[in-house]
Amino acid sequence: MSDEAKPLNAPRRLGAPGAGPKGPRPARPAAPPPSSGGAGLRKALLLGIIFACLGLGGAIAWKVYVIMHPNKGETIDVGAEFDKLTDRTKGASKDIFKIQEKVWLKGEELKAEDFTAIKPKLDELVDCEQKLADLLTLLRRRNLQDSGDYPKILAHWLQMRMWIYDASDLLENQKPPDYGGLNVPMFVTSKKISKAQEALKEINTLKEEIIKKNDPAEIKETRKKIAELREIFRTSSVKLQDLDKYIADSLARPDLTNKEVMELDMLRDDANKATMAIKASGDLLKAFPE
Repeated sequence: MSDEAKPLNAPRRLGAPGAGPKGPRPARPAAPPPSSGGAGLRKALLLGIIFACLGLGGAIAWKVYVIMHPNKGETIDVGAEFDKLTDRTKGASKDIFKIQEKVWLKGEELKAEDFTAIKPKLDELVDCEQKLADLLTLLRRRNLQDSGDYPKILAHWLQMRMWIYDASDLLENQKPPDYGGLNVPMFVTSKKISKAQEALKEINTLKEEIIKKNDPAEIKETRKKIAELREIFRTSSVKLQDLDKYIADSLARPDLTNKEVMELDMLRDDANKATMAIKASGDLLKAFPE
C-alpha cells in the first residue's frame, strides 16, 4: 500500500452510484377542473327523470290501492253506479249509430263532419269502459263474482268494448264503400240480402208464367238474374262469417253467444238467411234449363 494518504472525503459525481439523494421533483401542473355546467345539467335531468317515474308509479299505485281498499266509511253503490254508466254508454252508442245509419238507410257516404262527431262519443265510451272495468275489479276483490251485479256488468262491459272497436275501426277506415268496424258493413250486407231475397221471390212468383211462354231469350235472362242473386247470397254469407270472426277476435272470445253481444243475433240470423237463399236460388235455377 502506498505511503501517500488518499483523500477521505473526495466529492462524488452528480448521479454517480452512491451519490446522495436528489433534490425534490418539480410539481406537476394540476388537471383542469371538470366543467360544472355540463355535470349539473346531467344531474338535474337524471333527478327529473327519477322524480317523474316515482310520481307516475305512485299515482298508479294509489289508484290501484283505492280500488282494492275502498274507504271503510264510504259506501259504493255498485248497482247505482252501473246504471249511470249504462245510461251514458247507451246514449253515446245511439249517437254513433245514428250517424252510421246514413250509409244503409239513405245511401249516403259519411263525411268529415260525421267522423268528427263520432270522436267525442267514442272517447265517452272509452271512459265508461274503464269505469266499468274498475267496478268489476272491485267486485272481484270483494269475492262477489257470484253476485247478481257481476255477470250483468261483465256482459255490458263486453258489449261496450264491441261498440268501441266498431267506432275505432270505422275512424281508421273511412273509405266507402268498405268502411271499417262492424255496424256499417253488417247492415249494408243485411240490406243486400233483403233486396236480393225480394228479387228472388219475384222470379219464383213468375216462374210458371215464364216456363209456359218458353221464350229462350227470357229464360236466358231469367237464368242470368238468378245466378247473379245467388252470387250476392254467397258473397254476403262470406262477409257475415268474416264479421262474426271479427267480433270473436276483437273481444278475444271465440265462444261468444247472442246474449253477450246483441249484434251477433242479427248477424247470425242474416247469415242463415243467406245460406238458405243460396240453396233456394240453386233450386230455382234448375227450373229454367238451358
